Amino acid sequence: MKKAIYLLFLLSALLLLAFGTALVSDKKASFELVSNTKTFIAGNRIELEFHPNADSEKPQLFIIHSYGKTLLDATIEKGNYIFKIPENYCKKTGEVSWFLINENETKNSGTFEIVPNDTTKTVVENYLGPRTILAGGKEFTMMVTVPTDGFDNPKKENTNVILKHQFLQNVTNLNLKTKNFIACYDIYSPNKSGKMLVSTECDKIATKEIETEIYPNIATNFTIDYKRNHEFADGNQITHFTTSSIKDQYGNVVSDGTLVSFLIKTKNNLVLKTFGTTINGIASAQLLHPDHQEVYSVKGFVTGIAESNSITINYKPIISTFNYSFSNKNRTVKVGPITSFMNQLVPDGIKVIVKVFHKDKLVATLQEDTSKGLAIFELSEDFYKEKNYRFEITTLGISKQTETLNYELHK
Repeated sequence: MKKAIYLLFLLSALLLLAFGTALVSDKKASFELVSNTKTFIAGNRIELEFHPNADSEKPQLFIIHSYGKTLLDATIEKGNYIFKIPENYCKKTGEVSWFLINENETKNSGTFEIVPNDTTKTVVENYLGPRTILAGGKEFTMMVTVPTDGFDNPKKENTNVILKHQFLQNVTNLNLKTKNFIACYDIYSPNKSGKMLVSTECDKIATKEIETEIYPNIATNFTIDYKRNHEFADGNQITHFTTSSIKDQYGNVVSDGTLVSFLIKTKNNLVLKTFGTTINGIASAQLLHPDHQEVYSVKGFVTGIAESNSITINYKPIISTFNYSFSNKNRTVKVGPITSFMNQLVPDGIKVIVKVFHKDKLVATLQEDTSKGLAIFELSEDFYKEKNYRFEITTLGISKQTETLNYELHK
């Protein structure tokens, strides 16, 4: 009996030993992160070390970085698993997520942050725009500054940036703080036109100056005047129009090249135009004298923006009458010589128009330009076959009508 009890006790002990061994062998491996560092400086070496609590296959580290995702293998030192983050990943700031994987299972996970390296030389990038604005304080140019470390990482929030801008005799310094990686500021235009220089400084690193041009604002009303060699309507001389110095409401002379239109209305309500562009605020234009007595009403415009006063210009006729004659059996009509206001011959190129009528019906309209004060017309028998014609001759705004003339046809 005692022997049977002893055998039963021995069997029970063996079963308990076997069951305990099975429990130990089924225990799953886990990994403890040795370092508790959550922040690393860009450019420095980054390693994650894990201590296993049991034997296991060699684990891998899966990381998610702004550069991408990668899977790292470990090196073993003193029984711990060490993962070295790639150098290019170590230089880029931001949050990095990691997952320790063993036997296709995630054993541990976490995050760490890479911050800018303030020990490297600061690099400052500036962006200024628009580069041209109008004077008057309603428009502005924006300076955007991006300070970075030596690895091109934006500096941390609230980094100090000094903004400097100069206009004429004024130099302004402003202290800014970075927000969302940038420091920006709106610089409104002054009332005067000119060139503005802008630069920034961060960590005693100064940038080059950037220019923005302050252009004059829109033109205001102005005056016009004219000058001419004489007041006669000879169809030859030039009338010159000029504006006053055109300025904006702040007293700035408008930009060179501003277009000014001169609208001329005749006494018969015909509209003529001539144009000029400003140089140093003054525009000039030219207009040929009329070839007959005329009254011009002139006004200048900067289209849709400003206008001038209205001026009236009178042109006197250079002749009160003229001579004409017929020859070659009335087949040749000679008009002139036409003389001007000093009894001189009129300039070459004066238009002479002859209208030919037969029984009050207009047959033809002929036109010639004077040469040495004369205009000569030839009436061909091949075309003018009627026995009588009359004529109306017009030049320099004066018209004369002839009597009906007889024409004999050659047999």
